[in-house]
Amino acid sequence: MVQVFAGPAVAWVTFFGVLMLMPVSLGIYWLFNKRARLRDIETLREKLSHLTTTDPEYGAVRALYTSMVIDAHRWHFYHSDAASGDHSSGYHAGGDDAGGVGGSDH
Repeated sequence: MVQVFAGPAVAWVTFFGVLMLMPVSLGIYWLFNKRARLRDIETLREKLSHLTTTDPEYGAVRALYTSMVIDAHRWHFYHSDAASGDHSSGYHAGGDDAGGVGGSDH
């Protein structure tokens, strides 16, 4: 009698185990992707602060920085850090670096 239920039980446990690994894996990927993108945004912000508007690569760096900040804001990369006060990415820094991207929606 036990063997009748043991086979399907093993199959269901295996199925749900594999199924639950998918959201855990996606969550870990999202967390590391978030950190990498915030680090890249910080690097671009620093590079943008050293460039002047007359530099040939200024427009490209500013466009890339702006699009990355908009994407990070859309994916709520900054909102999850609001409780800890860690806004090291410079999104709300103001000045010429934010370039009209920084707004206040809080």
